[in-house]
Amino acid sequence: MGAAKIVIEQWMDARRQELVDLLTRLIAARTENPPGNESVAAAELEAFFKRHGIPSESFEAAPGRVNIVGRVGSGGKTLLLPGHLDTVPAGDGWTVPPFTATVRGGRISGRGSLDDKGPTAALALAGACLKECFQLDGTVLVAGVADEELGSTLGLEYLLREGKLAADFAIVPDVAGNMKTIDLAEKGLLFVEIVSHGRQSHGSTPEKGVNALWNLIGLLNRIRDRGVPTARHALLSPPTCNLGMMSGGAAPNIVPGRASAVLDIRFLPGQSAEQMKGWLDSLMREAEREIKDARFELHEKSSLPPTETPADNPLVRVIQDAAREMTGQSPKPSGMSGATVAKQLIARGIMAVGFAPGDSDQAHQADESVDIEELVTFAKVIALVAVRLLGTR
Repeated sequence: MGAAKIVIEQWMDARRQELVDLLTRLIAARTENPPGNESVAAAELEAFFKRHGIPSESFEAAPGRVNIVGRVGSGGKTLLLPGHLDTVPAGDGWTVPPFTATVRGGRISGRGSLDDKGPTAALALAGACLKECFQLDGTVLVAGVADEELGSTLGLEYLLREGKLAADFAIVPDVAGNMKTIDLAEKGLLFVEIVSHGRQSHGSTPEKGVNALWNLIGLLNRIRDRGVPTARHALLSPPTCNLGMMSGGAAPNIVPGRASAVLDIRFLPGQSAEQMKGWLDSLMREAEREIKDARFELHEKSSLPPTETPADNPLVRVIQDAAREMTGQSPKPSGMSGATVAKQLIARGIMAVGFAPGDSDQAHQADESVDIEELVTFAKVIALVAVRLLGTR
């Protein structure tokens, strides 16, 4: 197995510039979501696959919303490597052009350089190395997917729902962490809207109305003071509830007859969205009894379950061993409060973890950047993982 490491290192070291060139083109392919338009980045990946003799298929979920999947090897177990091609909008505060790659100090800057075009370019380079240097006893799928930043409806969710993808294992390169952690657990997510119903009246005679905003504030204070139902997890922080949006009222001189708030609740494995909604409902009923004329409704906007992959599964062990050989450090199991497409994969029986290069404070920031050498090392680790996990003929 030491021979595979040497082959991968030598091949990758000779192709650093090819990785930089591919990432430069991907950054220039503007795929801000909305609207997405991942077709321009998918075209760059398709050209790369063709240069390296990697067969690929493109799947367009909607006009311009293209997913591309390159295939290395055949038969056996399948390892899926899904990077995403869309980015968040550039936003403000940049000191370099967000859609023109800037290379300085060993780093490459541009929107998507870390999240997620840099890791995606590294996955493509790993696929090219595997194609040229090994006969795998299995299959590697290198995917550039759409719509990750807004829920993956037109991306990985679409590919899985329509049967375009199937795999045994998956490594999601969208968690940063400088390859020092492996994301095994993710909190569940629940977005809910609470609507407060009152009765409109003139602002000079508030006693004739029912102020939906004041009533809502009373409920929200109750939610804040009581706190989310507690739970513990070795890899995750406690459950949280964030008040993200609040609205109500038509004018300062009108008693608002309706007000609403949107909460973002993150909960742990062993808890459920239904449990969280039950907790909120009990507080709403309690507030209705104690606040005169208050009336509330609860509406679920979206939810995702918590997920967890056992730390002793073979994929984790192989990643740890390969990373230790290439970097000298073994990544530690971790969890995250955010959500990645690992959720959708795990829900379909695919053993999925998060593992990626890059600094955790770079995603979605102005002057987003990633270390070039770290991207090359990530490509080396992924190639070695594929060889170890799938074997060779």
